[in-house]
Amino acid sequence: MLGLTVASQLAQAVASLLLAGFIALIRRSRKRHYLRQLALSFVALAICLGASGIGLAMPATEDGLSGSRTVFSVVGLSMLFPHLFWLWMGSRGALRQPPPSRRLEYFAVLSGIVAGVLLALAAGTMAASGEAAAAVGLRVTLPYAIAGLVYTALAIRLYRVRNVARRMPVSPLIAVSSFVAFGLYLLYVAFFGALMVIEGSYAVHSQVAGMAGLIILMMIALSFVSWLLETEQERSALARDQARDAEQRLLYFRSHDPATGLPNRRQLQDLLAAELLRLRQSKGQQIGVLALGLHRYKMMSESMGWHRAEDMMRDLTRRIRRLLPEHFILSRTGERDFILVMPKIGNRTQALKHANEVLDRLRQPFTRDGRELFIKVSGGLSLAPDDGNDARELISLAERAQLQAIGLGEDLLIHRASGDASEPRDMLQVEAELRQAQRRGEFKLYFQPLISIPRRCIAGFEALLRWEHPQRGLLNPDYFLQDASSLGVLDEMEDRIFDEALEQLSAWHDDLSLAPVSMAINVSARRFVQPDLPERLATQCSRHGVSPGMVTLEITESSAISDFEAGLETIRRLHEHGIKVSLDDFGTGYSALGHLQRLNVDYVKLDRSFVSGIDNDERQLALTQAVVELIHSLGMQVLAEGVETPTQLGHMIQCRVDYVQGFLLGEPRPAEYYRRALEQREITIF
Repeated sequence: MLGLTVASQLAQAVASLLLAGFIALIRRSRKRHYLRQLALSFVALAICLGASGIGLAMPATEDGLSGSRTVFSVVGLSMLFPHLFWLWMGSRGALRQPPPSRRLEYFAVLSGIVAGVLLALAAGTMAASGEAAAAVGLRVTLPYAIAGLVYTALAIRLYRVRNVARRMPVSPLIAVSSFVAFGLYLLYVAFFGALMVIEGSYAVHSQVAGMAGLIILMMIALSFVSWLLETEQERSALARDQARDAEQRLLYFRSHDPATGLPNRRQLQDLLAAELLRLRQSKGQQIGVLALGLHRYKMMSESMGWHRAEDMMRDLTRRIRRLLPEHFILSRTGERDFILVMPKIGNRTQALKHANEVLDRLRQPFTRDGRELFIKVSGGLSLAPDDGNDARELISLAERAQLQAIGLGEDLLIHRASGDASEPRDMLQVEAELRQAQRRGEFKLYFQPLISIPRRCIAGFEALLRWEHPQRGLLNPDYFLQDASSLGVLDEMEDRIFDEALEQLSAWHDDLSLAPVSMAINVSARRFVQPDLPERLATQCSRHGVSPGMVTLEITESSAISDFEAGLETIRRLHEHGIKVSLDDFGTGYSALGHLQRLNVDYVKLDRSFVSGIDNDERQLALTQAVVELIHSLGMQVLAEGVETPTQLGHMIQCRVDYVQGFLLGEPRPAEYYRRALEQREITIF
């Protein structure tokens, strides 16, 4: 009878080992943390059962147990508690509950091993002193009782989980039943363990228990394997649905402003192009393009907070839309900029009438927190076909007229028809102003911190270009970068940006009181396609004594996709020099999710559209979580920009974003502003 018991325990050990191997195979294709824990759990069970069976087969001496039998008893019991811990944690993970930290896992497993060893040694000591019943109680009754309770509690837990209890497909039902049966089997062994010192009871109960345990363990193995496969199929289907949903939302974000829902610049160009095509088929009609710019938006955003400023922009959008005919097209092209397309307006007088009505409506005060806010707005107007028939050109002319209105102190300025040769003089004036600003050093680098969530400290900075204009104040690149690119001034500006950013990074690194930080530098699409970019940047790093590994080049999706194969080659050569690459504004460019894997960038920077509105939108939160998980599965890290509130930061932590950036954690400031922050390092806001 003893041989049958030993054989059944060894058979159970083999079955556990096979189940562990199968789970390990699944984990090779599905990188799930709980699969590792389940595989380790059944490996520990196999060792526990195998060692116990071998130890049981060894002869006992008159005064207790032989040395070898004690060793196998120690090994068997030392693996029981780690098996139970890993099984519990793995089952929690299968139910999509957060995993324990590795430190807690190691501590729990080590504690279980120590407890098992002490239990086995105590039982061996009692057996050697002739206390056989007490030894069996420590070796069999107590551990088997604990294991039985754990299996029974786990079965109840699995059953009570909502998605199992409500639908209860066949595999989870069998798994729950098997866990209950195995728990009762272990309790049965524990209850009759004390009777095993009696020869007759030992034979009867060991025969029944051994066969029952083997049958139930095989049921657990089959049901568990089936359940795991079903779970992974459900996860794969959910991941596909989330990726599809993410793709659709990204398509929307590429063509709309996330805060107001208005078309963005790219979508506006397409809509205006369609209206211009219709204009050619009609006689005596015109299209008006009105550019609107809000003054002092930065001051309002800083005093109110970005979140409330965006709420005000939504109210402003609703105010304009109520005034306009349905066929008019309103678009938001920047933080403080709108474009209004007025199709079929008949003549210039009608266009001026609509433009002045919009400006008058926007001058009416807004009420916020019991205070009245007055907004000053300037406008620029261009007309088709008088000023041209190209969508991009008409928008550019309207925006240029709006900027000229600011300089002249006018509310509304109409662009003159290009036939009077004023446009070449305007562009010459713009170029002269840009080059003069270069010579005077009016272009300055500001730095915004990049915060590591796991380390809770400043990990690096993004270098941001600003124009300290003597009349207009501090200007973002949106106001001058396009002109700088078209006039050929941008290359010189970018050379200076690279040089100053690396010089500042070198100064931070040379200061031994500061911990090393990285530097992210934006690069234009024009510069990104230049074949000598990697070598020139590596040379500049060497000249300033900066490690290339501390430099990240930020590229937009459009610059990476414009010539995809050339972009892949540029990224590869940058990596050869040790320079990292970040995909900026992910979700607003041309590329689809499928391009990510081939681009092989180091970081993906989520556009602020993933963050804005996440406070009250569960679908937005689910979308962001799905996109972050997808990016992580490709081996890339995620940075979220536009974090303005503690709630948004909490959601980013929940989504397991690696780095965050935003006004909540630091605005763009001159380098000297962040000296003290670098000395402190620790970010205490989270």
